[in-house]
Amino acid sequence: MKSAIKNFFTAIGTYLVPIASIIALELLLYIPRIGGFWNFLRLTPFYAGIYFWQSQRPDAFNMVSAFILGIFADVLSNTPLGVNIAAFLFLYILSMYLSSWFNVKKFSYSWLLFFVATLTTFLFKALAVSIFYRRLIPLNSLLFEFLLTFTLYPLWARIYIWAEHRYIHLEERYEKI
Repeated sequence: MKSAIKNFFTAIGTYLVPIASIIALELLLYIPRIGGFWNFLRLTPFYAGIYFWQSQRPDAFNMVSAFILGIFADVLSNTPLGVNIAAFLFLYILSMYLSSWFNVKKFSYSWLLFFVATLTTFLFKALAVSIFYRRLIPLNSLLFEFLLTFTLYPLWARIYIWAEHRYIHLEERYEKI
């Protein structure tokens, strides 16, 4: 009985580490700022985290996790409910497709595929917001947010790698094989 409870809490903890690491980074970056420049950094941990955890640890990150993060992002960024949910689910599905076709274990390939996945996701999000507001949105801020997200991916990936090594035991990854 004790081992079953221990296994249950270990499995729950494995699923909570990716979500908690992304939300912790997001709350750290959500400190109110005066300048508008720093506000572009607010959603970068979400995109990097969803791509990283799905491509590196699909056993610990699933579509429900991306949905929960989308709700959290919609509430924090004060956008219409569903915009970030749809964008994050789109990113999850696209990164799942890309990681099944390409080797994402090498960081250079992973970063290049992150470029493709986030560019496609940002274009999808711009299209969805344009349809929602029935007018085209300016792509200046979207392009700037994309470039910040892409360039900060190595930093966020390093933090997520640390969280994986610290809180998810690697033996669990290979027990199922």
